[in-house]
Order: sequence, then structure tokens, then C-alpha cells
Amino acid sequence: MTVDSAAQRELIQISQLRLAQRTADVPLTRDEIAATVDRFLTAFPEWHATTSRDAAIVELSAIFSTFIGEASVLTADDGHRPWLDSRRDQIEWRFWERYRSHLIGRGLPNAAINSLNRVTDRVLELLGNPDGEERFDRRGMVVGDVQSGKTGNYTGLICKAADAGYKVIIVLAGLNNNLRSQTQIRLDEGFVGKVSVPLGESTSRYVGVGTIDPSLVVDWATNRLERGDFNFRVMSQTGHHPGGRPFLLVVKKNSSVLQGVLDWIETTGNARDEHGRRFRAMPLLVIDDEADNASVDTRVQRFEAGVPDPRHKPTAINAKIRMILGRFDQASYVGYTATPFANIFIHPDAETGNTFQDLFPRDFIINMPTPDNYVGALRIFGAPADEEYDEGDSVADEGMPALVTTIKDHAASLERTETEGWMPPRHRIDHQPLWESESVPPPSLRRALQCFALVVAARHARGQTRDHNSMLIHVTRLRAVQRRVMEQVQEAIDELANSVRYGGSGELNAFRSLWDKEFVPVTAALDLEDCSPVAWPQVKAGLRSTIETIKVREINGSSADVLDYDAPRDGGLNVIAIGGDKLARGLTLEGLSVSYFLRGSTMYDTLMQMGRWFGYRPGYLDLCRLFTTSDHVDWYGHIAQASEELRREFNRMEAIKATPRQFGLRVRSHPSLTVTSRAKMRHGTELKVAFAGDVSETTVFSLAERTLRDNLKATDDLIRRLSATAAHVGGPVQAREGDRLHRWDGSHLWTGAGAEPVLSFLDRFSTHEDASRANTAMLAKYIRRQVDKSELTSWNVLLLGGDGDETIDIGGQTVSAIVRQPKGGHHHDTEKKTLKVFGTSDRFVIRRLLNPRDEAVDLDAAAYSDALNETIAKPLKKRRADAEPPKQPSGVYLRTKRSPRIGLLLIYPLARRTIIDHNGAKLDHIFLDVPHNPIGIGISFPASVNAEAVTYVVNSIYGADDDDIEDDA
Repeated sequence: MTVDSAAQRELIQISQLRLAQRTADVPLTRDEIAATVDRFLTAFPEWHATTSRDAAIVELSAIFSTFIGEASVLTADDGHRPWLDSRRDQIEWRFWERYRSHLIGRGLPNAAINSLNRVTDRVLELLGNPDGEERFDRRGMVVGDVQSGKTGNYTGLICKAADAGYKVIIVLAGLNNNLRSQTQIRLDEGFVGKVSVPLGESTSRYVGVGTIDPSLVVDWATNRLERGDFNFRVMSQTGHHPGGRPFLLVVKKNSSVLQGVLDWIETTGNARDEHGRRFRAMPLLVIDDEADNASVDTRVQRFEAGVPDPRHKPTAINAKIRMILGRFDQASYVGYTATPFANIFIHPDAETGNTFQDLFPRDFIINMPTPDNYVGALRIFGAPADEEYDEGDSVADEGMPALVTTIKDHAASLERTETEGWMPPRHRIDHQPLWESESVPPPSLRRALQCFALVVAARHARGQTRDHNSMLIHVTRLRAVQRRVMEQVQEAIDELANSVRYGGSGELNAFRSLWDKEFVPVTAALDLEDCSPVAWPQVKAGLRSTIETIKVREINGSSADVLDYDAPRDGGLNVIAIGGDKLARGLTLEGLSVSYFLRGSTMYDTLMQMGRWFGYRPGYLDLCRLFTTSDHVDWYGHIAQASEELRREFNRMEAIKATPRQFGLRVRSHPSLTVTSRAKMRHGTELKVAFAGDVSETTVFSLAERTLRDNLKATDDLIRRLSATAAHVGGPVQAREGDRLHRWDGSHLWTGAGAEPVLSFLDRFSTHEDASRANTAMLAKYIRRQVDKSELTSWNVLLLGGDGDETIDIGGQTVSAIVRQPKGGHHHDTEKKTLKVFGTSDRFVIRRLLNPRDEAVDLDAAAYSDALNETIAKPLKKRRADAEPPKQPSGVYLRTKRSPRIGLLLIYPLARRTIIDHNGAKLDHIFLDVPHNPIGIGISFPASVNAEAVTYVVNSIYGADDDDIEDDA
């Protein structure tokens, strides 16, 4: 159990200061941390009675054992001259050093502070040099995960920029007052050092960095109040002028607010040109937080012979940001986002005369490293097996399904067009949330509320009494409906509180049953070092003392509620936040543990931004729960996979010194960024997709009897045709390093087949409409385009045999079926001795079909060795310095070794059932109750410089937003 005492806090603090003196930038071992703690416990023996050695070691391990890789950087070949190293010794890094001290005092992991220092140095050097009068206009972007510390990153950059000589700093902070205010508060603590009060008020207390060094002064034109945004009229009366001390503006992305900034420049600027007044020798840094939101010009600009249409009128916010940048002779723009797709799709050459160049990050893109203690989509929803794998079969990371509860009692049915029930996907502003004709939450939401009460109690029992706890309820964007939900939740939480306080032990049975069934096993299974088990008596005591402290807040544009995490109090804030778009982007929910999420979106990036449950969960990850639909689990799993692939592609492009423009072209043709739905779509969009150097595989299978039968027949016909026309090898073997061999026992390889049999097979083969990564019509269209270019004219085909107990005859070849675990796991029925799959009746979903080594089946030892050497020299995944190099090559590099003329088709007959040994008992592992085995296919495409994209109409995820659109800003 965590001990919360003055001695415990002092033990951790002095141990942290001692450990921070170590200069080596590698994670510390547990033994090194334990030795330091033991030295102080020996020096202060009186602490033994009120401290916990193990708890101190766990907390310090979180600070000093965290691994963070290096950032990946793409830069333009534009002649930018590095300037930071030549000026480093001349700059007094006072703003940065006090911010660094502030982060140390807050217990930020040592590796995170060092990583922040390196990343912000890299960004600063890529900006213009503010020392001198040379004009510059720099555009860049920093990409990081959702809730991963981007605000802390740009706060560090602002501090360094102010030290280096930037005079005006404008932070574009979201679309609503709440988020803008939250950003201002964070910058007060990390940069300003004082509480930003309205202009004209003289009193302001020191906060954050100001308590470390109050001698540094920053002027501000905006303040932390909800209505503290930039006001031109107020500014014009104060006589504030930039040029001396750093001058900070934290503004909303609002057309009238940005126009006020332009008006201020017009009256304050020290020079004039054809566009009006501007600033000379006044270096400007613009930080665009959530740069993909509202900043992007959504109107398509026409180009004639490569020349942009000068009559184009950008969207208002985009135009004003560009105009502000154009009013400074020295301007640097850095967009921060977790979902950069909209920014990368900006045309690199978009420009108009009066609004200057668009915001494409032409000069640099930096991909921030992800700490290993970050809890993101990959960790929650799982990921495909790492392509840089070790010997043996590939095993996909199943994520943490125990933290996710799928719900279906919110609507009358699971149809995405449903309009009946408590909160169906489609509802209007007058919707009344009713469960079985009563104005009460459905059982799943009531269960989520009970979980949150237990989380607060358990964290209290663990000694985390000063930490905040938040629950997110995001089920509708309509404020009127949010209000009705809030009333139901308030009544439900009151009932739960009364049952705990006045109901006696009998009323606590439901809580205890939930704790014993849902929490105790998860804590044991995850076995996290910083999440110690909590016994029911401790939870019960914590429940009685905390449940009445839980407050319900409505967070939207018409609500007066605020999440006052910074308000002084003895303990943390325990809050249930109910809202819509305000909770969907940017706004941080401190200590978020339980999320109840039903909202859909029509955009890939919006789905990621809505996932506020991503972030850091020290000491309570085992207690976190996400209640959502099975569709959302599928979508987020797909997004996690696509995002990881894009991150690796970014690392690969860094290794070959690609530019932001080249990366933009690559993203536009990425087949994984086509999140589709199998239901009716509201609208579609046209994408161009190229597969060169990619792998395509089926992970979603239709269980319709006709589809299964037809696919099996198409596969049977292909194998018979290949056996008659192509070279056949049974059980192929490939030599690797030394005497090492890779065997594909029970499999069959055909080489030198023509393109026509493969295309005929793809024309007959049907894939599920959710299988966006393996749409056979799209694949066949791409192959035909390449055949016309004399590429992909020869094919090797591998029919895989597995280790299942089921055998299948395909085209005269008998193979053992291949076992692939279902996504979402399975559940044990010990009485019937079966394992039943979780999922829907019309489809079967797996994490990954391919075993990555299968892509090497047709490559010789030299090509394999070359691919391995490239994998070691240019890793696609950042590793610890002491990590062993990969033993086998990445698929990315394997595909570069195959001739552009040769494609590889992989065929996987999947098992419907197998026999497994579970705790000594033989169980039928029932995957699928279907008459025919599903056939999975994968295609490994060689790299090509002549690849031509094919047009693909991609339908967006269903439009769950209501007919009566009501803005939540």
C-alpha cells in the first residue's frame, strides 16, 4: 500500500534529487534506485515507522526507469542554416532552467525531461534565428500521441524561444473558452510564473516557475479567466507594446478574436507595406495547439499549370492565421497535433497574395517519441505483431481487453441507424433518454458509475489522496440532451451515496461483488509494479469516506461548470464530467479513470482526439475502465494499427532523408488510413491508394455461408491451376545466417506464376466490407495498373499450413488449418469445456493474419541478410540503448529486396476449431460455428518507383451526429 506521510514524501524527494544528479541518459535499474533509498533510510532510522521502502522504490522507478526513444525528424532541403550551437553559450537559458526545475519538482521522469530538452532544442534550431534582422518565415509541425504531453513540450519550446530572443509568442489554443483558459493556466505555471490577471489589475500572485525565480518577467495580453481572451479595445487602452520582455497571447481560434490581433498589429506595428502595418525586428513564434482543428483551409484551391488560383478565398480562421504570420518580418509557426493527417494534406504550394502561404509544414516535421509508460491506443486495444520479431510464430499484442467493457443497452438494437432507446446513434435535440420507459441511466452506465466510485475509494486506499479523479461521459453533442443525462447521473450517484452511507452492509454487496469480480482479477493479471492489490475492507472504508465527494459537472458552451483542478484543497477533485465536443479535443481530464463513450465520428482523426482516456496512469492503470460499443473497439484497434504503421513509415523516411513534402505524398497513398464502416454511409470520399512496398492482409472475415463457400472454391481452383502451370515446392526451406534454416513444414510454394491466375482469383474472392486493408477489387485494380508497366507480372504463391487439429483439402493439397486468435479474446466455459469467441455473428475479426517471416519465403540468403542489416542500421522502432538488435528483418526492408516484377500472394486457411490444453483439461476451442473454413489472404508488394495510385471511394464512419446540429463550443 502506498504510504502518504510527510516522511514518505521527504524520502522520495531527497532520493529523487540524488538520483537526478546522475548524468548518464539511460534508465536506472531498480537495484540502483533501491540502493539510494536504503542509504537515506539508514541515515534517518526514525523514518522506518512512517515510510514504505517498496512504495518509494516503485514511485522513483516510475521517474527514473522510463524509456523514451529519440524523436524522428524530417526536414526540407531548403538551405536552412543551423544556428543554435553557435549561439548556445551566448544565451542565458533562464526561462528554460526554471521550467526544468519546475518539472523536476513535479516528479516528471528524468528521461522525459532529458527527452524534452533534446526535442525542443531540435525544434528551436529548425526555427528562424531571432538574433538579427534577417527575414524568415518558417513552418513546421510536431506530432505526438493524444494526451502525451504536447502542452509541456511547447511550453519548454516557448521558454527556450524567449531565452533565444523571440519577442512575441502567440498560442492558438482551441475553439472554446474553457480550453483556452486551461492552456493559459498551464502557461502561467510553466512560463509566465504569475497568475495572469486582466490587464489593468496590479495584483498577481506567483505560481509554478515564478516561485522558483520571480525575477523573470513576462507581459501578457490575455488572462486565465474564462472570458480572458484577447480584446483589442482593452489592449488599445493599456498602452502595452511588445519589444522588451517576452509578450504572450493565448487566443482562441475564433475569427473575430484573430481579427482583433490583426487590428492590434495595424495600430502597433513599426513598419508598413502594401498589406498594412507590420512588425520589423520583432521575432514572432506562433504555437498552433491541435493544429489540425480549424486551422486548415477546407476549401480546395485550384491550380493551373502548377500556379495556385490567386482569387482563392481560404476559410476565415486559416486566412487570419496566415495574415498574422505575414505581418511579421521574422515569423516561425509550429503546429502541434496527435492527428496530423489534415495538415499533411494541405497543398504544399497553396498561396494567395493577401493571405500569403498556407500552413503546410514545409520546413520540418518532428515525431515526438512515446515514453514506455504512456497508455495509448496500442496498449489498450492491442496491436499487430511487431515486424521486427524474434524466432517463432508471430503473436499479436492483445492489448488490455479487461479494461474495456462493450455495451449494447444504450439503444433498441445495435444498428447504427437506430433511433430508439436510451441514447441511440441517431437522436434529435428533443430526445428523452429513457431506459425501459423510465428516466434513468441504463444498467451499463449505472455500472460505470459504481466502478468510478470504487476507483476513487481504491486510490484513496493506496494513499493517492491528493490526486484528482475524473470520469468522462460522452454520449451526445446536443447540450439539451446532455442536461437530461446529467440530471439522471446526479440522481443515480446520490442513490449510490445513500446506499453506502445509510444502507448498511447489505447495500454494499453490489459494490463488493463488482470489486471482487471486475477489479481484483485484473489487478492480479496485469501485475503492474505500481498497482498494488487492495483488499475489500480498505476499499469499503475508502468508499464510505469518498463517495459523497464525487461531483457531477456539465462541460459545454452553455454551462457555468468548470473543472477547477487547480483550486487549492486538502484532497483531489473527484468529478464526473458530462459533455460533448468540449470533452472531445484538447481539454485534459486529470486522473481520468472511467470513460463512458458512445459518440461516433465521420473522421479518423476526430475518433483519436475523442479518446481522452489515453495518457499516463501511474499507480492506477489497473483501475481504469472504458465502456463503449464493439464498433468503437474495432475502429480504435484499426486506428492504433494504422498509426503505428505510419510512425514506422516516418522513421523509415527519416532514415532515407525524405522531406515533409515526400512524407505528405506517402500519407496520401497509405492504404491503412481508410477507416470504413459496413453499415450505410452518409457520404464518401475519393482517395488515391498505392501499395508499393506495403503488405495487405485480411483481418476481418465475413461469416456468410455463401461467401465462405465461394472463397474456398476460388482458392481451390487457383491451387489446381498453379499445380498444373507453376513450379511447386512442398514444405519450403530457406537458409539464413550460417546453418540456420527457416522451415515452412506442411506448406506449399509455387513460383513463376503469371499475373492472370492471381487476378482471376482476386476477381472471384470476396472480402468483408470492413476489410479496408484487403479490398480485393482495389488490389486487383492496382496490380493491373502495374502489369501495364511491366511490373507484378510474375507471382509466387504460398499456401500456408498451420498447427491446428483440423485439416483441409485445397486444390489437391492437404494442409493443417491455421489458428489465429480472435480479437477481443474468448471466454472459458468450464462446464461445457469450450472457449467461446467474443464478437458478432456476421464476421470474425483477428489482430494479424501474417506471420511476418512468411514474407521472406521466396528470398535468398543474400537478400535476407541485406534486409536484416538495414533493419539493424535503420530501425523502424526506437529502442533502448542496451536492447539487443533484431534477429530477423522487418517486412518493410524485405519488400525492398524483391524485384518490382514479382509479387507474393500468401493464403491462410483458418481453423474453425482446435483442441487446447487449459489447466490440464482438454477443451474444444470453438472459433467459428460455420460450414466452411475462412480463407485469409495477404499480398506482399515489392517496392517500386513506378507505382501508380488507384482511385478508391472510401466511405466515412457513420454520421452519428444528430439532424438538429447544436454547437457545443
